[in-house]
Amino acid sequence: MDPTPTVFDVGITTLTNVTALSRIALDIKEMNDLLNSGDFLNAKRIYDEGKNSAQFDRFGNEIEELLSLKKLGRAGLSGIGMSAGLYDEDPSFIFQMLGMMNVGDSVDEALAKYSTYADTYITETLNDESTTHLAAQASVVLSIQSYAVHQLWDGLNDCVEIQSGFNPEADHTGSINPKQSFDNFIALYVGAGQTTPGLDEDGDSLYDLAQAAGNLFDTLDDNYEAYVNSDIRSLYQSIQQLMSEENYCTRDDTIRQLWSLVNRIIAKMSIPHVQMLIRCMKDEKEYPKVRMYAMSIIPQLAQCRPSVQRKLKSYLLDKTYDRADFPRILSYLQQSYDCLGFTCNDVGAYEDGDVAACAGYDSDHPMAAFVPKEDVRTLSKVDLDILAIRELLRFPSTQNNKMAQLYYKYGRAAVIVEDSFAYDTLSLQEMARSANKGKYSPYNQDFLEYHDQDNFADKEITAVFDDDKRTTEQRSAYILSWMQYSVVPEYMMSLLGAAERMCGNDEAEIQARHLQDFMTPTYYWNAFAANYIGSLEGVDSGGSDTIDGVMVWNLANKRAVTFNTLNDEYFAEVNDEMLDLLYAGQTQLARNDCVNFEKTTSRVIHLMLIPLIQNTIWYAIKNKGLAPSSQSEGLVIGKVLALSLLPIVAKYDKDAAAVIERNMIGTNADRPVSDGAQAVANAFYQVLDELGWGCKYVGQAEGVDACQLYSLTRIASGGALNYRSVAASAFVGLLSLTAWSW
Repeated sequence: MDPTPTVFDVGITTLTNVTALSRIALDIKEMNDLLNSGDFLNAKRIYDEGKNSAQFDRFGNEIEELLSLKKLGRAGLSGIGMSAGLYDEDPSFIFQMLGMMNVGDSVDEALAKYSTYADTYITETLNDESTTHLAAQASVVLSIQSYAVHQLWDGLNDCVEIQSGFNPEADHTGSINPKQSFDNFIALYVGAGQTTPGLDEDGDSLYDLAQAAGNLFDTLDDNYEAYVNSDIRSLYQSIQQLMSEENYCTRDDTIRQLWSLVNRIIAKMSIPHVQMLIRCMKDEKEYPKVRMYAMSIIPQLAQCRPSVQRKLKSYLLDKTYDRADFPRILSYLQQSYDCLGFTCNDVGAYEDGDVAACAGYDSDHPMAAFVPKEDVRTLSKVDLDILAIRELLRFPSTQNNKMAQLYYKYGRAAVIVEDSFAYDTLSLQEMARSANKGKYSPYNQDFLEYHDQDNFADKEITAVFDDDKRTTEQRSAYILSWMQYSVVPEYMMSLLGAAERMCGNDEAEIQARHLQDFMTPTYYWNAFAANYIGSLEGVDSGGSDTIDGVMVWNLANKRAVTFNTLNDEYFAEVNDEMLDLLYAGQTQLARNDCVNFEKTTSRVIHLMLIPLIQNTIWYAIKNKGLAPSSQSEGLVIGKVLALSLLPIVAKYDKDAAAVIERNMIGTNADRPVSDGAQAVANAFYQVLDELGWGCKYVGQAEGVDACQLYSLTRIASGGALNYRSVAASAFVGLLSLTAWSW
């Protein structure tokens, strides 16, 4: 194949030759012309067999078989497409499959039903002559879009392979070639025949789709180019720059940058699909296209709020679109922009305000009815990375879920720096390794002493990602449990510690003492709230449906149902109490009332532990009676929960810690929970007074009562003390004796 780079009229020159691949756009153009003239037979022939896009063997020789749109639409099947096998390590394809499946479907069932969703839809339209040119448009919206995105993930994965030691210069198969993959992406995105915007513009691929959407939603720049297109060109050229460096892909910072660039391009690519979906729902003549655009965007919300994704799926994919549903659909769709990586301004307003642009987010955007004083919304989005990792771990992988590892290592959702020169996200691994734990967390030394090493959770997660001996369910449960029950809570302790340390200092003092750059104590207090609640809980009091959240707030609500500790509004008493404390802390910081703020901080850090204690007891109940060799995921969850709490329990009562260790960790020969779940609950009771919270917040489940020892003590003493007053007295005593040593 001629190595001459391909030049596109829109200001792009590739590093490799992708002219042949870009000509797939000419197949779409000819299909469109034939369909408009009613010639469905020849249009179908081009779709099935291809016409304009040549293919080449690994030596660069042109082969007889042409690339066809049908092949692209069926590339999710094993052994089909330019890269053989499933879209392994393609998060977008995985989210597509998970977002199309019904509740109760297995991953295997989803693959069997939906891996050829694009081809299935297009073939159906080609067999229905009432659809006119819909099949040609669907080839762009469904097939070209998914395959172009796959090329981005493929390029990133190739770079990861090179960083791991693969030598592309010694490879004669061409299987690992990130430069080629990234250029394949731009060839598919722009397509042959695309001309410069504003000069008798013509084109037939994704670039042209973005131009059309930009015209409808007034999202064009001064040169009449859609912002989406100019942004994608700039991001692609940043990738080119990385690919042109010496020893490209061998440095970790290159992988981080590529991870960011790929995710940002994919976010931009979603914008025209959302714009056109809104347009088609609003314009009666475009109703037949609603399902097509919905199929391209709604399944991708599998990485977002599950309850919203299910509602949109029920409105747009499980039935024929009903215009009466438009207001509800639009609201749910707009709630999802932030998760997908774009804003209300990016989408704009349809036809001069016929559908107004949404309002976006203010700095005091509520989280489960808590209104912060500082803008910490982006920090609340760490939960989206946990959700994405959870979903990716459900899918088969031949590379130990490499992309889930990159989510953990680099993060996607919690953007903390965003401009044209710098772009950075907070990742779960950075949280796990945060130096602030040592500076500010009151229990950091206890964790170090118990585990006998620093960053224990991070080391466990990294090791298990590479462990293929566990069952899929156990491996997933182990990784996620460390993130949810150890990484996030330990990080939150450091945030609370930072807020307490900075109380009473003005900004100049904070900078002079190098406590944190330009961050106020209120920021760190609100950052704790963001991490405790998470973005998936929405804005309403009590939070969202329990299928949504993944942070401690959600855990508290789930276990409140199990342990009968709901308040009158049917959410956790712990969360109700936490809201009061969060507002109290904000007020105390505003008044520089550091004495009372220190007390409030102590109460918050220990209240946060109650849902973790409930969950540990719950898994003691579930695991009782299991065989030591059981493959139940409950065993690994119970173990991680215990290991996340034991450093604190051991600090106050080593005997209680020994009981928890024996029952929740044990050895391979030990029967799980050999002393019974009540023994575990009783062990936690021994330290509740030290934590300053009574056993009533823990409650009881399936006959296991966190207050059993209190009740027995009361009976033995013949008294009628109220355990709330006992807990309150213990807390007052704790405060009078200890203010944590930072």
